[in-house]
Amino acid sequence: MILDEIADGNPDRRMIDHENSLTAELIYKINAIMVNMKEEMNRQKQSELTYRSLITSLSHDIRTPLASVAGYLEALSSHLVDEENREMYIDTALKKSYNLKDYVDTLFEWLKLESGERIYLFQETDVYELLRTIMTDWIPHLENNGFDFEINIPDDKKLICKIDRSAFQRIMNNLIQNVLAHSGGDVFFLSTVCSKDVLEIHAADNGSGISKDDLPHVFERLYKCSAARGTKGNGLGLSIVKELVKAHQGTIEVRSGQGHFSQEHCIPGQGGRDSQKAGCEFIIRMKMI
Repeated sequence: MILDEIADGNPDRRMIDHENSLTAELIYKINAIMVNMKEEMNRQKQSELTYRSLITSLSHDIRTPLASVAGYLEALSSHLVDEENREMYIDTALKKSYNLKDYVDTLFEWLKLESGERIYLFQETDVYELLRTIMTDWIPHLENNGFDFEINIPDDKKLICKIDRSAFQRIMNNLIQNVLAHSGGDVFFLSTVCSKDVLEIHAADNGSGISKDDLPHVFERLYKCSAARGTKGNGLGLSIVKELVKAHQGTIEVRSGQGHFSQEHCIPGQGGRDSQKAGCEFIIRMKMI
């Protein structure tokens, strides 16, 4: 009877026998199999719920900017925009198109990671030089968004690590984009620390921080923090960061708390303006060659 229910897919049934009987070990193993089967079924259900949530989120996140772009272009093609506003309409449509492209690129990156199809090319790379290149590209964006910054990367040293360059760039780009989009701050800090055979990369902001409730979940896919840090975004950026760091056999953690930024990252000339801001800091740890 019990075996029939188990065979029919009931994962909650358990078999009971005397501890010292000849069949005790067999029954124990069958029960263990049922526990594992139930856990796997729960994981599959959760995965299905996550994918449904993803599809719903994607439908909204893609449909809205796409409809907006279509609206601007339709107005232009129908000659509903006068010459004075024509340039503004074109610029706005172009900007929204780029945002949509960035979103689709992020989605494809995540799908490749989820399916295990992401191909890595690990090569010996001067991480300091690559970080300097990445930050050189980001400085205009930081300035345009009203951010002060301090970048502490040794100018006269090399640090060779075996990394996938494109994945490493994606890690840093996602972290900095997260600061610009969600921190609510106006100071960005980047530094590197070498200890024995481990490289630490610290990326911090002086924004509103992350709440205690949100902090354990920031790397979960599709998770969006509370309004204190802003909910704009697709909830994929930091989950991609975590997976790419793991692919480098590294770890990433996030810290946040009242006064955290000002206590640990004081930028010369800024005085005490950040003393009441919680701040947020991401710390990546990777093994060096």
